[in-house]
Amino acid sequence: MHLTVNHSTTGVDELVACDSLTWIDGITYYESTSTPTYTYAGGNAAGCDSVVTLHLTVNHSTTGVDEQVACDSLTWIDGITYYESTSTPTYTYVGGNAAGCDSVVTLHLTVNHSTTGVDELVACDSLTWIDGITYYESTSTPTYTYTGGASFGCDSIVTLHLTINHGSHTVIDTAVCGSFVWNGETYTQSGTYTYEYSGTTGCVNTETLHLTVNPTYNVTDAETICASELPYTWNGVEFTQAGTQTVTLPTVAGCDSVVTMTLTVNPIYSVTDAKTICASELPYTWNGVEFTQAGTQTVTLSTVNGCDSVVTMTLTVNQPTTGIDEQEACDAFTWIDGVTYTESTSATNAPTYVLTNAAGCDSVVTLHLTIHESVTIDAYLTIHESDLPYTYGDTTFEPGTVQSGDYSFYFTTAYGCDSIIVLHLTVETGIDNYAMTASMNVYPNPTADKVNVQLTVDNESLNDGEIQLYDMYGKWLRTIKVTGKVTEIDLSSFAAGVYFVKAVEGQQLIGVRKIVKE
Repeated sequence: MHLTVNHSTTGVDELVACDSLTWIDGITYYESTSTPTYTYAGGNAAGCDSVVTLHLTVNHSTTGVDEQVACDSLTWIDGITYYESTSTPTYTYVGGNAAGCDSVVTLHLTVNHSTTGVDELVACDSLTWIDGITYYESTSTPTYTYTGGASFGCDSIVTLHLTINHGSHTVIDTAVCGSFVWNGETYTQSGTYTYEYSGTTGCVNTETLHLTVNPTYNVTDAETICASELPYTWNGVEFTQAGTQTVTLPTVAGCDSVVTMTLTVNPIYSVTDAKTICASELPYTWNGVEFTQAGTQTVTLSTVNGCDSVVTMTLTVNQPTTGIDEQEACDAFTWIDGVTYTESTSATNAPTYVLTNAAGCDSVVTLHLTIHESVTIDAYLTIHESDLPYTYGDTTFEPGTVQSGDYSFYFTTAYGCDSIIVLHLTVETGIDNYAMTASMNVYPNPTADKVNVQLTVDNESLNDGEIQLYDMYGKWLRTIKVTGKVTEIDLSSFAAGVYFVKAVEGQQLIGVRKIVKE
């Protein structure tokens, strides 16, 4: 036995339908399901049964209402135009919903109708209507559509029935003298005046007055002349002197005018003038005449009234003055110009100051200033207490009352300037510190060019050490080595003034002397 066993087959029929489905079993299904089966007896390839299970998804059609409001008519999705309200038409969108099934729409339509009306208006001369057009004549044909203007949003058509009434316009031209009364008003000025009043149609009637008012004058006239113009004739009236006259004259418009003339007569002058000026103001121009020096000139001028005047001018010319202010001062000098000078002035830099002299002209003062300097001198002295009492200048140092330190001695220079010598004093005690006895002699003094310095220590000539030269301000100038009994110092290259020489040997001060160079 060779046996072949074939097996039945099973399967699933996945289906989607709208509203209902009639399956192979002949049954119509209206809802989704996954249980029905159907057997094909011997239906598979091997001739065995084939069992099919139905998996069915049923989607349902949808319905809806289209609420519409229209003016006069509406053409709907079914292509039909409806002119009246309705709620019965339907339209099916085949497969139109989200599941692909039919969508049935029912129309609920409200039809509103446009309205019409008449705008009855009366206007004067013109009217600008709602259509933006200005109408100047009566009319009954214009229409205007308010789109969506009815209460329910449909068009509202308005027809204009317009009646135009016109007012009258009257022009009056007149010329008068003085004034004119018109419509209860008195006018005294020329011009154009308008009077408006309401007519029988309710429109404004206009009267325009073109008025010319020619004045009647009551004039006061005045004239000023020079005495040389007398007699003077005015409007037929002759004046032989200053005074007042009155005449009545017609104007060019024929109106009377009363004119009163007051005549003023200005005299002719003969004047002598005098002027005093400073020489710096020359040349001097007076009424077109040029003076280059003092003198007298005569011109004929017009007064402010236009009359001739003979003026004689006598011109006096005062001269400026100059002077020199010679001054000497110590250290600094504040002059009349408010400037403080600390250096002597020379011909090239001498300051000047301008004052006013007794004649009112410039007085130029030049400052010649010599500045002398105050001086401060440092002097050094070492003595032994056994040398006390010791006299330095006008001061005597007494035993027991003096000690090492700085002592100030005030003096006045040859030019009267306050100066000071600061003495740096060292007082030695004991035998070990005993100082030498030194002397210093300077000659000739004053000197024109050279000075000799003779130094002795312990009554012996000093052949070693140095001499230091300072100016009166304490500024070091030079140092000269001591090589003999007398040391010569050449001052010929230095300016005249006060100088100081200081002699030292090592750290020991021999002495300090003042020298005057002439």
